[in-house]
Amino acid sequence: MSQNYSTTLNTRPFMYNETKLIVTLMVSGLSETEIKNKVLQDNIFQLTSLDRAGRFYREIMKRIDNLDEYLIERFINADSLTSRALLLYAILKKDTLFFEWMKEVIFDKFLIMERTLSKQETDYFFELKSEQSSTVANWTPSTKKILRDSYHQVLKDAGMLVELEGYAYLQPLVIELQVENYLIEYKEKQVVEVMLGESLE
Repeated sequence: MSQNYSTTLNTRPFMYNETKLIVTLMVSGLSETEIKNKVLQDNIFQLTSLDRAGRFYREIMKRIDNLDEYLIERFINADSLTSRALLLYAILKKDTLFFEWMKEVIFDKFLIMERTLSKQETDYFFELKSEQSSTVANWTPSTKKILRDSYHQVLKDAGMLVELEGYAYLQPLVIELQVENYLIEYKEKQVVEVMLGESLE
């Protein structure tokens, strides 16, 4: 299988606050060059490494490319839970392997109403992908472990996974009804299904 799999989420995770900052600057009318200067020269992310700030910025811009004008507006102005759900949508669009994990592990759990998620289940997902992809097979166990933890953390940050008494539980995203209806009507069915945890047949 030839897929563009990456470990981006290991080092550039959910980045909600940073994304909100960049989108706010975009909506205010600043150009990409002006925004990049604020990231690298003014250090608006408050990171100790300019290289890391640059990588954050580039990844955020790639994610934002997956949000149309309406979703950008709602990302800025909607409640925090809806805004976080839209960032999850952008990540699903950007990251092929993360989308496949969401579809093959998380979505299936919602369909059968099994709401617990273990690290072992995600480890098994990577084992299967290692058999299908030489890219994943060549990743070290440490890389896969970090990526597993990053995937789980993204769901926590999005409001889709909560930990209670040592267990991780899945829960549906909370999204404004108008935004949810827009996604269902205008966006890719398979991505929206994975987001909502329900079949849209």
